[in-house]
Formats: sequence, C-alpha cells, structure tokens
Amino acid sequence: MHKLAPNIISRLRYLSTMGPRFYRASVYMRRMEKLGLVATTGRLDPAFDGVEYKITDAGCAELEVQYGSFPTRRIES
Repeated sequence: MHKLAPNIISRLRYLSTMGPRFYRASVYMRRMEKLGLVATTGRLDPAFDGVEYKITDAGCAELEVQYGSFPTRRIES
C-alpha cells in the first residue's frame, strides 16, 4: 500500500468506474504512472493537450486495499 494524496485516490476511483479518461500531464499523474497505478493508452487529445490514462490491475488492487471491498467496475475501450 502506498501513501497517496486524496486527489490521487479520487482520480483512481474515477478511472476505475468511468474507464479511460484524458488528463493533462501533472505531477500527480506522473506519480501514479511511476507507481504503476495507471498507464497511458497511447491516445492524445491535441485540443485539450492531454493524454488518455487507464487504471491498471495494481491501481484496482490499491483501491481495494484502501477501501476494502470497493466496487471497481473496469470499463475497457
């Protein structure tokens, strides 16, 4: 289990329930990617200047550790 900021947990929860989403490169997204909690899908949005991220199995496991039986409904696109 990692010590994660509340906004990182919030982003992980959102990615686990809503599926891949575009985010701008930030310190938080880079940290989550470095920890293996999220991964890029390879899609870019030039208008938004963002990269699409999806939650990984490690990210889902982290949510389960943090919240017990948190329902992770992974949507693949």
